[in-house]
Formats: sequence, structure tokens, C-alpha cells
Amino acid sequence: LLAGLPGFQPRTVMPLPHEELPGFLSREQLAAHHEDYARAVERLEATEKLLRAPTTDGNRYAELRRTQVAAANAVLLHELYFGALAAQKVTPPRHVTRNMEEHMGSWESWREDFVRCALAAKAWALLVYDPYDDRWHDAVMDGDDDGVWVGANPLVVCDVAEHAYARDYRSRADYVASFVDHVDWNEVSSRYRSVDRM
Repeated sequence: LLAGLPGFQPRTVMPLPHEELPGFLSREQLAAHHEDYARAVERLEATEKLLRAPTTDGNRYAELRRTQVAAANAVLLHELYFGALAAQKVTPPRHVTRNMEEHMGSWESWREDFVRCALAAKAWALLVYDPYDDRWHDAVMDGDDDGVWVGANPLVVCDVAEHAYARDYRSRADYVASFVDHVDWNEVSSRYRSVDRM
């Protein structure tokens, strides 16, 4: 049904933008994490295939719809995470710095709050842009379908589940501190500019 619709494109696995990030994430860590993401793509495809088959079981249908949301979020959040990792430190463009200061206070206060979010979350920490109040906010997600900020557009996405860092870091705190230094702020700028023009 969906595959026959005009313009429908089945989800494909995004290749890793970086095979390794020296000083941050090893080749082995990134490859293992990417495999988790690929499994989420497979889970989404399998769930959507099951949803195309007719069912009269209301509980089964509800379960599939919940699985679809969790899998779709897992896929997108991983793509946003991998897509904004930088091999070296990236200086934020001026308009990113201006928006950060306007919406979040000083750069240091944002960083401190984002790290606190990343240490408090069970799955994801995010910096999002909410077009409804035209502001940036830090957010916490405890699962792929838990804690979603409806309508918000993710700018920075940090996967804080152990599969994202456990091969390379003993503590989440060390990983998160390193993550913040490897955000590709040019990609964040592009994400913000694309939603800001809508």
C-alpha cells in the first residue's frame, strides 16, 4: 500500500559520515553504534509492513503504532546524531552564537545545562528549536518515544545510551564532555536556517 503511493520512499540506512573520530569515538564504537541504528531501520520497515496488512485486533494495532513511533524516532534521532558529529572542534557561526545567547544565556550556561540534561536523560539529550515560541530549549528523552517536544526541531542530538559510548568511555560524563566539543555547529546552523525559513 505505502510502497505504491506516489513519492513514497522506503527508509534506507544512512552511511556513517565518519568511520572514526580520533580523540572522540573509535572506529569500533562508531561501527557498533551504526549497527544499532541499522536495526532500528529494519524494525521500522518491518513494523510498517505489518501495518499494511489488515487487522481487527485493536490491541495489536495499537502496539504496532507505538512501535512505529519508537522506531521512526530512533532512526531519525540517530541520523541527526551521526550527521552533526565533527572530527575537530567547530567554531559556531555568529548567528548560532547570537541565538544561543538570546535563548539560552551565555555559551557556558548552555553547555552546563546541556551536560546536566545528558547526565539526567536515559536515552537522548537535545537542543531543540520550538517554532511556536521561536526559542531554543534543552530537552531530555528517556526513550525513543518518551519525552518528545511536540513541534520542536532538533538542532543538537546526543545519544546517551551506553551503546553510544561504552567501548570508548568508562563514564557517561567523560563522553558527554567530549561530545560537546565535537558538535558540527555548521550543521546545526544549517538545520536552524532550514526550519527558520519555513
